[in-house]
Amino acid sequence: MKHPFILWPLCCLAACSGPPAPDAALCQDVVTRLCLSSACPGVSAQLSPGLDCEATLLERTGCEAEDFAFSTPTRERFLTCREPLLRQGITTQQAPACSDTLEFLSECQDVVGFFRGGQP
Repeated sequence: MKHPFILWPLCCLAACSGPPAPDAALCQDVVTRLCLSSACPGVSAQLSPGLDCEATLLERTGCEAEDFAFSTPTRERFLTCREPLLRQGITTQQAPACSDTLEFLSECQDVVGFFRGGQP
């Protein structure tokens, strides 16, 4: 092969393509990230996650169901608010930085209300 360096970017782009993640998967991802950062100042106070953070937030939001779909907040709003939680990496093996979680909590009060069970 004469030009392997030309094909490498194409392979990378192809690996990142595919259908968008289901709403349930997006919501569950944010739940995991918020629970990983529950020790950060303000997280527990604003979300009241209880003893089992993930189980509480999944039940409260309903996003444990495969057919979960966003309405309020919208999918687009949720994706925008999720961005700070991804700054430390796209895997859920790394907790978001407390500063990123606090940005989520302060800039996305409507989404925080969704995680509180619709409470503003």
